[in-house]
Amino acid sequence: MNKKFIALIILVALLLVGWVVYRYYGITPKSVIENVNEPEFKEVTGYSTGGAGYACSKPIKVQRQRKLVGHMGGSSWETLYLPVNEDEAKLFCHGTWIEEYKGKLTVLQKPEVLDLISKYQYKDVSIKALEFKYIQDKEFVNRLLPQYKDREIGCIIILETPNEKMVFLEDEKLETFVQMDYKLFDKQLDQVSPADKQTFLESLH
Repeated sequence: MNKKFIALIILVALLLVGWVVYRYYGITPKSVIENVNEPEFKEVTGYSTGGAGYACSKPIKVQRQRKLVGHMGGSSWETLYLPVNEDEAKLFCHGTWIEEYKGKLTVLQKPEVLDLISKYQYKDVSIKALEFKYIQDKEFVNRLLPQYKDREIGCIIILETPNEKMVFLEDEKLETFVQMDYKLFDKQLDQVSPADKQTFLESLH
């Protein structure tokens, strides 16, 4: 094998390695990597992870970061603003691809709910909603809440803290028309079939 051919093989290999490094590790000039004029930190009411969008019930602090994001056509490095406090974001920000996210945000914006949450660490508070496809099943909802069969229920929200657990029933405009202690709601669930109760509990997220 002559030296020219070997040199060509080495050159091709180096070019290939360079392309892989550029493609997957984002080794490019800083001016290309990100807009350095953008602030490192800011407050937002929504953010993107590159593959999914989140809406927040209140402003949260985010930090500019460089992340490798996967797409249908492959992966690329992107400049994103991501939450500084992940526990805060998990509580107050919810995926916009999930239909019932808006119902959670309206509950989290209530002054009395914010006052309650302020007593605890964010990681100790959770909020869940009944999956939207079951809200659309009027027969199922009427079996759960027969006393409200004449109301249009748009969302059922469960808020839980270390010492409290509450249920919020929202109408089609996502305005709360009933707020009750979960113990009372649980007694009502005991009146429905075990299958319906299990479906309800397993469909909260």
